[in-house]
Amino acid sequence: MTTVKSLRQSGYKVRVNHQRKMQGEALSPFGGLTRIEITTPEGKDLAGEAKCSTKDNYNKKIGVSIALGRALKNA
Repeated sequence: MTTVKSLRQSGYKVRVNHQRKMQGEALSPFGGLTRIEITTPEGKDLAGEAKCSTKDNYNKKIGVSIALGRALKNA
């Protein structure tokens, strides 16, 4: 299984961005977006996104896993 850590150790540049909405003065536990951008050692750029339904609790690990899979699928 490919992980962000293993890609970084192999010379890939990996950027992970989590976005969530505010609910009053606090972050909403529902919905969200995780975006991963990867630059290969050869300079090719890849990207993947995972959107969480506003009915589901946001989970960073699941978001990273889905976005990473989608980015690598586009390779």
